[in-house]
Amino acid sequence: MSVHSLIRTVSVGLTLLGSAAAWASPAYPGVIRTELNLATEPGCNACHQGGNVGFGTVTTPFGQSLRTRGLVAANEGSLRTALSALLSERVDSDGDGTPDTDELVAGRDPNVGDSGEPVDVLPDVTYGCGAAPGAPVGLLLGGLLLLNARRRASRRR
Repeated sequence: MSVHSLIRTVSVGLTLLGSAAAWASPAYPGVIRTELNLATEPGCNACHQGGNVGFGTVTTPFGQSLRTRGLVAANEGSLRTALSALLSERVDSDGDGTPDTDELVAGRDPNVGDSGEPVDVLPDVTYGCGAAPGAPVGLLLGGLLLLNARRRASRRR
């Protein structure tokens, strides 16, 4: 591999690694605030358990309710659609009798029942590709390196 090819591959990989935090969709709390006319933005813990944000970390009941209604990462339109569905269906992810959207308007966490205890959430990912922050980016970087190596090998023939 030439030095130029190596520098280019590493540069692309580092750029992608640096953008991994964007998968946490930092605009989503603002979109939720605007769509539901909230006084303040909800915290990341509305969708992400324990403050773990990033790709594949939506594990709370409210976050899962959004995902089952079409929410995808880095797509504000999908969030608006999912919120609209929650609102019209009056979804109550924590089962306390109050719809999620009403809890958010009241400034409460839609994942915490009337008892004050959080409802069951999916376990944190501790294995596989979702276990390490930026793991999907690492896979992409590895794929880029593999493609570059194959291209180099085909040039030698």
